[in-house]
Parts: sequence; structure tokens; C-alpha cells
Amino acid sequence: MASNRANPSFRLNEQIPLSASGKQVPAALSMMVDSMTSMVERAKIDLENVDQRARADLENIDQRARKDVALLDQRAREDIQKIDQKARKDIAILDKRAREDHELLRKVRKNRGLTS
Repeated sequence: MASNRANPSFRLNEQIPLSASGKQVPAALSMMVDSMTSMVERAKIDLENVDQRARADLENIDQRARKDVALLDQRAREDIQKIDQKARKDIAILDKRAREDHELLRKVRKNRGLTS
């Protein structure tokens, strides 16, 4: 009976002496290795393509985010300016009223003869 065990003294690159009926095994093995090599190469190319698309997507997202941040920054500055202007107007009104109240109080004290 013929043994189906692999001979450990043979390497993959070496030619294995086979009988006429055994020649299909190395051909199938060679086809399988070629197919696997081709699949690995395609997978590597696909991975590189995915990596390139991911980098491009990240660059686009980064650019959009920078534009969005710039727009938000501009709007925030405008809002701060509006709030600052309103606060200055409100302070001016309060200051004017406080001065008027102070002047009125001074006149009332003067008329009553009170000094402070």
C-alpha cells in the first residue's frame, strides 16, 4: 500500500518525484498556492485602496471641521461684540440714572439743610 504521508525531506520549491497517477496532486497544489498568492496580493491592494480612501475622507472631514470651527469662532466673536455693546449701553444708562439720582438726592439734602 502506498503511503500518503508527506516526505519532510522535500521542500515546496523542489520537484517531487511522483508516479503517473500522482502528477495531479502537485498541479492542484501549485494552483492552490497561485490562487492564495493572488488573493493575498488582491487583499493587499484592496487594503491600500481602503487606506487611501480613509486618508482622503479624514482630510475632507478635517477641512470641514476647520471651516466649521472658523465659522463658529466668527459667530462667537460677533455675538460677544453685540453683547459687549449692549452691556456698555446698559452700563451707560445705569450710570446716567445713578448720577441723576445722586444729583437729586444732593438737592434734597441741600434743601433740607442736611450736609454729608
